[in-house]
Amino acid sequence: MTEKLAAKMTGLIKACLIIFAGLMAGGALITTKQVILGAAWTSPKRSLFVFVLVTILIIAGCWLLAVLPDQKTTNYLVLGVLLVAFALLMIAWIYSTPAKQTSDYHTFWKYGRQAVAGGPIYYHDNNYFAKWAYQTGFLTYVMAVIKLFGANIRSIQLLNVFWQVLSLLLTYVLAQKLFHQVAISRISLFLLGINWEWLALNNRVTNQYIATVFFLLTWILLLDKKTSSWILAGVTLAIGNMLRPLSLVFIAAIIVFALIYRFFNTTNNWRQGCLRLGGLLLVYLVITLSCGALIKQSGLNEYGLSNRDTEWKFVIGLNYPSTGSYSQPLVKEFNLKDTRKTMLKQEKQVTQRHIKYLNQHHLWLKLFIKKFFIVWSNPSNTLNFSLFAKNHYLKTVNQVNLWAYAITVVEILLTLLGAIVLAFKKYHSGFNLLLLTLFAYAAAQVIIEVQGRYRIEFVPLLVIIAAVGFTQLVAKKKPKTNNFEVVGDTL
Repeated sequence: MTEKLAAKMTGLIKACLIIFAGLMAGGALITTKQVILGAAWTSPKRSLFVFVLVTILIIAGCWLLAVLPDQKTTNYLVLGVLLVAFALLMIAWIYSTPAKQTSDYHTFWKYGRQAVAGGPIYYHDNNYFAKWAYQTGFLTYVMAVIKLFGANIRSIQLLNVFWQVLSLLLTYVLAQKLFHQVAISRISLFLLGINWEWLALNNRVTNQYIATVFFLLTWILLLDKKTSSWILAGVTLAIGNMLRPLSLVFIAAIIVFALIYRFFNTTNNWRQGCLRLGGLLLVYLVITLSCGALIKQSGLNEYGLSNRDTEWKFVIGLNYPSTGSYSQPLVKEFNLKDTRKTMLKQEKQVTQRHIKYLNQHHLWLKLFIKKFFIVWSNPSNTLNFSLFAKNHYLKTVNQVNLWAYAITVVEILLTLLGAIVLAFKKYHSGFNLLLLTLFAYAAAQVIIEVQGRYRIEFVPLLVIIAAVGFTQLVAKKKPKTNNFEVVGDTL
């Protein structure tokens, strides 16, 4: 009975992955058609040529990585060459874009320097770090960098490159632990490294790359059967969440996974499962609460790491005219100098107004689909945030946008292929944990504020799925079994 429950859950997850990847691909193809026929960045013929050329180059690169021999020396050489090549590419991008910071990135940089000099990080209870006190976690990192290296923006940028390269390496390790095929690991690293939209924010004071490292570490640790690894995963998850608050989707996925595949499965030691999950949650809570208390005690932020404005995400996310994206006209409806209590009351009224409008016009599903495409299918806004357009000619900017999105589209189509392949194969049960996290995150995004850059943390998972699809497509020798090797699948 319990094994049947786990099998049904796996079947449901596989079906959800195909639907998810299918929606991604459908949205990407619709946008591609618009880009080509609408001459969004250049002429239709040139756009079509770029998409075809990018497809050929990516397939050629993946094929080469797939056919190289699986030997220890070769593997280390390929890994080293790819990491160095992508590190140089990332550094080149930094030095080809403006150092000036805008939006939230400017806020972190400005108040990080101000805090190091002994100044306050907010002036009343409705300032940025007062209502979103949880952002103080990343601000503390920015302050530490400034104290160590001085107020030089290059320090943050080069550290971003370090975190990016580490993300590439951890993606390689994660793919290897899941599928035990070096070709999948190589291609995963390659697809992540060439994803221009994933790379483009490394010149910003962003929390996404460093947080991604800790989230990848969390996944890797959770694939281990040791209780100590799960407890250590509580540490990495807590740190990742303090840098970028995504722990709710991780914890939700971990609990569902543990219940279905561990506690209700009599073939496993459910007591050990309880110990692992309990240890992880306890360590996570202790670290999170302790750090919040320390921040309060230090005087940096009297609100610790709390979120005092959860309503704002819905104010933006349920706004149909802006399809759940940031809207300056909507922001202008509020007086940001009001107290938190006054503004919260208005936020609730605006949210109710959005809900009433969506109900009256039956627009919920339409809004959700549009928002899904913004996050997972459409061109990312990372290139816009990078300010590349500020110091380059329009023609160059259009070319970069076209090439970047073409790469994204090819990877999305490979992700759909990978989802189809995985539907017919048995794989490491821990992979379901990763997919549950992805689905929880995607579900949250349909009701809160969305931006294309919000997919950055999950691109490593998507490229692993894409690598699975490509590897099976070009495999010379078809395996005798339809299953991936599941050595160590004892979670």
